[in-house]
Amino acid sequence: FFFRHCSYTSKNAQANRLVHRVVPRMSAPAMHASTHTTLHMPLASGMYRLPRGGLPIRSLMRRELAGRALFKACRATRVSGRRTILTTSNKPENPGSSGIDLNALFKYDKMNLARESDREGRRVVFSPALWQKHRSSARYSRALSTFFESSVLKGLIPPVAGCAVVAAAVCGWNNYEVNTLLNDPWVIDLIPFSLSTSALSLLLVFRTTSSYDRWWEARKEWGGLLNRTRDFCRQGITWFDERDEVLKAQLVRYTVAYAYALKVHLRSDMEDMQKTLAPILKPNELEVALDNVHVPNHLLKVISNIVREAGLTTFQTTQMDENITFFHDVLGKCERILKTPIPLSYTRITSRFTLVWLLFLPFALWKSCGIATIPTEVFVALALLGIEDIGVQIEEPFSVLACEVICGSVAMNTCSILAMQDRDNALVADKATVVHNVNA
Repeated sequence: FFFRHCSYTSKNAQANRLVHRVVPRMSAPAMHASTHTTLHMPLASGMYRLPRGGLPIRSLMRRELAGRALFKACRATRVSGRRTILTTSNKPENPGSSGIDLNALFKYDKMNLARESDREGRRVVFSPALWQKHRSSARYSRALSTFFESSVLKGLIPPVAGCAVVAAAVCGWNNYEVNTLLNDPWVIDLIPFSLSTSALSLLLVFRTTSSYDRWWEARKEWGGLLNRTRDFCRQGITWFDERDEVLKAQLVRYTVAYAYALKVHLRSDMEDMQKTLAPILKPNELEVALDNVHVPNHLLKVISNIVREAGLTTFQTTQMDENITFFHDVLGKCERILKTPIPLSYTRITSRFTLVWLLFLPFALWKSCGIATIPTEVFVALALLGIEDIGVQIEEPFSVLACEVICGSVAMNTCSILAMQDRDNALVADKATVVHNVNA
């Protein structure tokens, strides 16, 4: 079903409340519109009869549809004697709101866009020269010289600035308390922070380790895709009939198209499927592919048809079908990584605990650091928030992996196998020639 967020109002005071409801697309008779009748709602488990003023609708809907994300505040109007269902997600303006756009005020959106564009620069494929540069002892000076160019550092400016402001406020207030009011400063003992450091460390380590595992799994899947496309095209070009060049070329073309389509499928908000596949597929093939809801799945279906049309033996067909199945597995695993983040509750508790820990830290540092509390707070905030931010940035790996480089390798390797088949076949001696040479 296609779910819509709806709500209704009526003359009945009890039904006049704003109700968070999710209903599928239905015909007009599917819901009784009278204000004096029982409301019938089609749910996931069937039609449910809701007496007016009887059941907690919100709890029922959450239990039935198992997803709070579907519930959004919506509004409706009353027209004549019927309840008119409006599908709008516009939230009414809060009269008590200040009207200040904090995102624009602190330029969060602009910084986020800059950080997203910087992710393309992380798609690096190492060569022997880059490895030598990477392990050179000059990496320390190079890292310091580019410290202020770091995208991680730029993204941490708002939270680190907030921690610095709190630290400055604590220093200013304690100076006023001690020097002017002659009172004791507001301080906290370091023992609570010492006891909680291990918990904070576990949260950060688990966060970054889990994110790295997701990144490494995605990289292994794409590496396996590169290996299997080479093997798949080798099998097809070797086993297909020598005179069937059109089918061989189509096999290579669709194999390359699948790799690029998978990349765009995983970056659907950044890349265009039509522009990517236009140089690979023929116009009629491209048109049919774009008409499908799931382009990579369609391309794999066409590849299966190509293998079937080749008329191979049962063994050869089975071998090639195993590679196609592997392509399906790569597609499913990448979709699983993309659509399933680390549990959001864990991400939230890590961010909240780290930030609260940092905001209270200046009260503990004042006694021993004095005015140096401010730079100390900034340094600690950069270290801890930087570790947490790296875990968040690599949690979704496909925008930082060099998938386009892997796709280019797939294209070059498979097309090379097709272009060099005649010369490669000529290297293998014919049986008749071998027998003649032996007899001679």
